[in-house]
Amino acid sequence: MNEPAPETGEYQYKNADLGFELALPAEFIYYQTQRKTTDNFVDIEFFVPTGDENYYSEVFGYTNPVTIRIFDKDYYENQSDMKSVYKELTEKNKKVYTIRFWENIPSDWRDKWNDELKQKVIDGFMIK
Repeated sequence: MNEPAPETGEYQYKNADLGFELALPAEFIYYQTQRKTTDNFVDIEFFVPTGDENYYSEVFGYTNPVTIRIFDKDYYENQSDMKSVYKELTEKNKKVYTIRFWENIPSDWRDKWNDELKQKVIDGFMIK
């Protein structure tokens, strides 16, 4: 987790319990994760450092650019409000894998964050 892959410079996050892997861009150096579990979904939140002192975050000194949310399929099908926030990536074994990106970007990430970086994260998602 702390070392990028030599051939790509990406960080390889693996979650065997939830059945997915995620290749994170080199910009995610020093990233951390947090897991939140409910009856109907599980969140894996990815945090990266920020030096923006005016940016409020759940974790001091870090910001949450990406959340992977894994829904129970039956629950997800009835959640039209969630579908507008979480983009569906794929489904497998009665689970729906989705992604959400931050809306409020800290000042020190505005030059780094763009559609290309966002697409790299989406492309780096793999079901195992």
